[in-house]
Amino acid sequence: MELESAAEFSFRKTPADLAGLQAALRKTLAAAGPRPAPGDHRRILNLACGRADETGVLADVLGAGSASLELVCSDLRPREIAEARERWDQRGHPAVETRFIAEDATRLFDRHALPEEFDVAFLRHQNFWNGPELWSGIFDRALQRLDEDGLLVITSYFDHEHALACEALEGLGAHRVASHRNPASRRLRDAPGKSVDRHLAVFRKAREIRTPGS
Repeated sequence: MELESAAEFSFRKTPADLAGLQAALRKTLAAAGPRPAPGDHRRILNLACGRADETGVLADVLGAGSASLELVCSDLRPREIAEARERWDQRGHPAVETRFIAEDATRLFDRHALPEEFDVAFLRHQNFWNGPELWSGIFDRALQRLDEDGLLVITSYFDHEHALACEALEGLGAHRVASHRNPASRRLRDAPGKSVDRHLAVFRKAREIRTPGS
């Protein structure tokens, strides 16, 4: 489902980065195996989203084939959320609802009325080594909010941080079904070994094991 940005991106390299993310996301999801056919309505949760520049990519790739789409995006920085809201406000779109919430992801579900389940949870450039316990809590809450066939998708700036995040998710019982090193990842100069959407990984939540008669 296509969305149009209502405002220019803050950085001139953002459109090229998003094109790279779109291609990498398609490839990674294809490697994740069969997915349920999109229903009439699809829900996407984007946590720690910053300016949510990737909103159009998520709608296009993850919302493809759905009759309607709901995107819930949150970040604890009000300025970034205000910019995201200005850019992606879809009140005039008959099939798309966007919500941008300035809130700590660990408190989001306690303080706001949100859907019970989402089809996809997305975390771009998760920052696991800047607070492993915090991020483990965010991962856990995201997994809890996925429906039975839901997917959790992360991207990472760094090799080692990606490995740590994947290990944490697997420790929470998530199953990694695809991982991709993005060859189009743009190198950043503010830290060694850092690049935009350097790694992507897709997880499924652990299925509940039911005993006969339960």
